[in-house]
Amino acid sequence: MAVVLVAHGEAETAGFLDNYRVSLHTLHRASEVIPVPVPLRHFISFSSSVRKKISKKTSGSPQNPLTRLQARALQVHLDGMDADVEFEVTAAFSASVPSVETVLEERRGYDGVIVAPMAPVDNAMSCGLLCKHLSKRCSPDELARTRVIGRLWEDETLHRVYLDYLLGSGRALPSGPKERNALMLLFHGTLVEDRNGAPPAFHTGHAETVEFARRLADLIESDLRTPWGTVTTAFLNHDVGGKWSTPSFEEAVRMLPGKGFGHVSLFAAGYFSDGNETIHRESALTAIEPSLHVETIPCLNDSPHLIACLAGRIVTASRQILAFSGDLKRRSV
Repeated sequence: MAVVLVAHGEAETAGFLDNYRVSLHTLHRASEVIPVPVPLRHFISFSSSVRKKISKKTSGSPQNPLTRLQARALQVHLDGMDADVEFEVTAAFSASVPSVETVLEERRGYDGVIVAPMAPVDNAMSCGLLCKHLSKRCSPDELARTRVIGRLWEDETLHRVYLDYLLGSGRALPSGPKERNALMLLFHGTLVEDRNGAPPAFHTGHAETVEFARRLADLIESDLRTPWGTVTTAFLNHDVGGKWSTPSFEEAVRMLPGKGFGHVSLFAAGYFSDGNETIHRESALTAIEPSLHVETIPCLNDSPHLIACLAGRIVTASRQILAFSGDLKRRSV
């Protein structure tokens, strides 16, 4: 079985060309859902890459290396789980290399292909484009032997993963009175209304993200171990094309001063790995309220909590493929 972990993919260096290529490829994929004129794609990619080049950033995003670490950890975990199936785990990316399309093409002859988008919430830009690509390229028999892992956001096992990661990983937790400690859960923002005030004409994953945020906040607040008296949510928006999720991170930050908090923990719960959108967020908080102690909790990344959860879903998917094709019955004889 081929297992393909698919992350968005970001530039691994601060170089202009590296960022330009990733930005252009991102906009090319986005234009399959939201039409973006070709000249505008090049202009946006050029201008954003120039800004990154002249900024003080000296390195690229950690997302791609972290995704490769996830793939290696998952490979080790799967190697010890199911003797009937040999898994081969590979990292692939939507906006950088190796591209998910290339990796999937190279694995068309496998007994089964399991695709795992590395985000808890599905949308048209991730699972939607992946499934569209698979339906175009694969024969009916290949599709029968293919599974895309989805709807992770509603998996109670994943909810427990988050809770155990935050409270039981051995990391030093905030001390002092709970009412002085706040946890801000960060999620990828989604378009809510277009420029005309109409709902987007594609699946954004907004409703799922809001429900996922609510479930996590309730679970964390109700646990007796929690050191946070307040659990709030914020969205990392792009603020283009219309109205986005609220409150934005910037809005949530402006609401903190004057509420008596001494410690604020930031955790990007809507992402499985750290990247450009999740790192360096604490500076915005300390600029507004220098007296705050701000802590950034890393994403799940390659933590054993996440890897074990993914492995369980992948083994289940592999057995579905074998059962559907009749291989499971033959192997059990």
